[in-house]
Amino acid sequence: MAYVRSHETSQKRKGRAVKRYEVVWREPVRDDYGLPVMLPNGKTKLRSRQESFATREDAEARRDELNAAKHTGQTSALADQRKAGDLPLGYYAQAWLDSQHVKVAQGRLKQRTLDGYEKIVRHYLLPEFGSKATAAITPKDCEQFLTGLVRKQSRQNGGEPLKPGTVKHAWNGLRRVMKYAMQHGALTSNPCDRVDYDGGRATGDREKFQHRPLSAEQVGQLSGAVAGKVADAGGRALPAYPEYALMVEFLAYSGLRAAENSGLEIGDLTFTTRPGAEGDTTRCTVRVARTKDRKGGAWLTTTPKSRKSRRTVPLPPWLSEKLRQYVAAHPRANEASAPLWPSRRNGGGHRAAGQRYAVPLDWSQPVFMGTFYDTILKPALEAVGLPASRPASASAPAQQGVRLHDLRHTFAVMQLMAGVHFMQVSRWMGHSTFTLTLDTYGDWIPEEDGGALNDLPEPTARESVAPEPEPSNVVPLFGR
Repeated sequence: MAYVRSHETSQKRKGRAVKRYEVVWREPVRDDYGLPVMLPNGKTKLRSRQESFATREDAEARRDELNAAKHTGQTSALADQRKAGDLPLGYYAQAWLDSQHVKVAQGRLKQRTLDGYEKIVRHYLLPEFGSKATAAITPKDCEQFLTGLVRKQSRQNGGEPLKPGTVKHAWNGLRRVMKYAMQHGALTSNPCDRVDYDGGRATGDREKFQHRPLSAEQVGQLSGAVAGKVADAGGRALPAYPEYALMVEFLAYSGLRAAENSGLEIGDLTFTTRPGAEGDTTRCTVRVARTKDRKGGAWLTTTPKSRKSRRTVPLPPWLSEKLRQYVAAHPRANEASAPLWPSRRNGGGHRAAGQRYAVPLDWSQPVFMGTFYDTILKPALEAVGLPASRPASASAPAQQGVRLHDLRHTFAVMQLMAGVHFMQVSRWMGHSTFTLTLDTYGDWIPEEDGGALNDLPEPTARESVAPEPEPSNVVPLFGR
């Protein structure tokens, strides 16, 4: 039977010693299989256990709970649960993240998804609950956490409230950690389940996010700016990166995601030559088989976003010929596993005597698309009069401009407006479902669509960009 005993501590309150109340009981010792350990005399081996409380009322309530559980043999489980619940939530948050690493190793979870989980735990969960006992977290605490998220100001959006999607991700992170703690005996139920919250949003009056697809002319201007043919607002010529200028056209006419583009290797391009009345035509197909992203200074290679993201995308003849010439001059053209697009050596974006200069390329590793956007594409966008996305600063609010992902949208919009069937565009985009393509690009689909070839014409630009003349052997749109 459990009983309560008290003792005086060294602490004083109002001149009197503070008492602590201990609940003491004995329970069977169990082996690794959960069976009671027997002594040579045939009796069950027992051990003493105790728990400490600040008030007699709490101690007596715990005593009664343990005595009631003794009839079902659950006293040990109750004690272990209290011990597990006393651990801080930060302990279970880290353990949950460790369990997700196992999923990544098994291919059941993307590394970039785990990176997002780690950011949520670090930025939102640990500051609020990291040192708090898990069992002490109540539904009210969870509700107050959710309210704080809704009112929290974003550091990147100039003090505006967090976006609903960010709130949803942070809340789901807490819910998952609590579920993990419950599975490991720290909780009897998940307090998040008793909070009235739905991550879905009404669509009636909600303003839909607006993509910024570019026209063929704007793609040509942007490519020319990256190639160094356009000056910035101060009249200074932008650094010339012809390889990246071709990459801009490639992204706009292939629809690849940024990580997929970084993951391309020489062996992923297949060139064929087709004879025609006006001469041979070069065709190139791109195999999307992997993604690459940089984390902690090291490159991480993973599979594409979904099964349907593993695909083959055909390129128009004019772009195929440009890529053929590019690969022929590639320093590692004979290595199938060499990165298709090079990185740059350290030191990009500096100025010499007030003039920006092109940094030598590094062909040993792939291009990091985030750095490419910040240091090369942003100045090029603004040089041709297009807005670039920038976070809030002390002197200016956040600006939503043309993103790198908008080159992918450019591909989809130009294909659909040219009459290519949306199901074919969906396959080239690597969308998980055809309905995703319809939901995203339905406004650009003509009433009568058809066609099956990626034969969009080469982009042209104004005279300020001075693009190269279109090859004479370009096949007309859709091979007509």
